[in-house]
Amino acid sequence: MRKLLAAVLCAGLLAGSGCFSAATIAAMRGPSHYAKSPSFDARPVWRTAVLPPARPVAVADAGEALYDYAGMVLMRTGRFTVVDRAQVDNLLKEQEFSYSGLVDPSTAARLGKLLGAEAVMTVNITSVKHDPFWDDSPAHRDAELHLKIIAVETGEVLYSAVGQGSDFEGATGALRMALETALHPLTQKTGP
Repeated sequence: MRKLLAAVLCAGLLAGSGCFSAATIAAMRGPSHYAKSPSFDARPVWRTAVLPPARPVAVADAGEALYDYAGMVLMRTGRFTVVDRAQVDNLLKEQEFSYSGLVDPSTAARLGKLLGAEAVMTVNITSVKHDPFWDDSPAHRDAELHLKIIAVETGEVLYSAVGQGSDFEGATGALRMALETALHPLTQKTGP
């Protein structure tokens, strides 16, 4: 699959298109890997706290950059407002909460309540690696992440998705693309 994606990307670059959006990449790779609760549509807009991404130590800087980017991408869907990152960071410090990112829905809901949020988004970076196919591009990285949006009131998982991304300039770009891919289904209009 990666070689097919690489061939398509190279063909696009040769044709002068330059780059592809996360939506185009998602469409090229087939069915999305996401699930949405029927409760998600109960509210038109969710006040949401984005928790720091769980990340391997090797990509700590890229994970930190993803933290800020995640809120922006979430807001772009038109379904979320976002609690300021400084408030989230201050609460985690005040509570002396050792946040690993791998929290269960009830813990995430508790943090959300303390922040006055209606939902909490967690991001778990599952992998960032270099594909040997791209040995001539040492900065190339493939990334995968899993995100959940959890209702604070009930602890119910409203949305869960796996996103994948690839970038020739490093982990930050690959993680951003993976995040955009994971949230892409929320930007799609449903119905007439």
